[in-house]
Amino acid sequence: MKKIIENFQPLGGKHCITSSLRQIFNFYGYSLSEEMLFGIGEGLDFTYINLAHSPMVSGRSKVLELENVLSNHLGIEIKCKKSKDNDKIFAITKRMIDKNQPVFVYVDMPYLPYLSMDINSHFGGHAIVLFGYDDEQGVFYVSDRDHATHPIRTPKGMIADNYHLVSYEQMKTARASSSRPFPANNKYLTFDFTNFHGINKICLLSAITAVCNKMLNPAAKLKGIYGIDKFSKEILKWTSFDNTKMRVAGITNYFQISADGGTGGGIFRKMYGNFLIEAAELLDYSRIRVIGRQFLTLSDHWDNIADDMWKLSQSGQSELLNQISKKIIGLHDTEFELLSKLAQECAIGLLELQ
Repeated sequence: MKKIIENFQPLGGKHCITSSLRQIFNFYGYSLSEEMLFGIGEGLDFTYINLAHSPMVSGRSKVLELENVLSNHLGIEIKCKKSKDNDKIFAITKRMIDKNQPVFVYVDMPYLPYLSMDINSHFGGHAIVLFGYDDEQGVFYVSDRDHATHPIRTPKGMIADNYHLVSYEQMKTARASSSRPFPANNKYLTFDFTNFHGINKICLLSAITAVCNKMLNPAAKLKGIYGIDKFSKEILKWTSFDNTKMRVAGITNYFQISADGGTGGGIFRKMYGNFLIEAAELLDYSRIRVIGRQFLTLSDHWDNIADDMWKLSQSGQSELLNQISKKIIGLHDTEFELLSKLAQECAIGLLELQ
């Protein structure tokens, strides 16, 4: 048997979670930009993580947090489901597709052949959408971030396919993986838009305020503004790494910061800046638009850090670290200033709505 959901439109995008969400929303008749989904989902964050193979930074909220916050703000019911039974997951997936329901799933990236990743570079928080299957070929139809309009970089070059065919066995392995960080564990999402109430001014200002609060008053020293400061200090300790680990740290953090890694550019700061500009139009609030543009400039400076990380991945030279540390200190100060101004503007905006 073969089934492809007729009205599903693979779109590609900047970030795997927001790209997949955008395609689901679009399929059910709700057209929202990736940036708006990211902003309403309070996606912006910062975390410095020390892992055995390499330290790593992250610029967004943890897996499932954005999805849950988004559902609360918009009145959507988004449920995360999973099972250890691979056969059950396979049957549920095909049944959903038979009912014309695109399936939002989490996968461990190196098990997707078209990404050409090292088999040990595990990341199970990657989101894709399954929108068809073919029993004769034994494949699922997969929509990922890449598209003819959105080429993405892989270790073996650029890809820009509107969709991919992935074998049942490969998909089972990718979905069932329990490898850290963020094990996939057969997780998938279901959506109910019955009580969707759209976007309003209070929703926008509340979401922006929440991001400012978690960045300016983080719960741990490795998070938010504190995390950026920690990054500036910890990177100086990378001098103890051998050449191989230095190169791994460079390429890992290049992809964690750059658009090539699915951040939209500047460790998600570009997406957030464009969200603020879009939100400012809905709010009719020019000062937030100005801050949004300043976030775009900030994202360019983070991309400069990504370029340094690429150089580090190619050379493994520790001489670069002191220069990178100084740049990160400057970005810490800029983010603190922008987020403080943004929090003040939102407080004024919320008062005006009372």
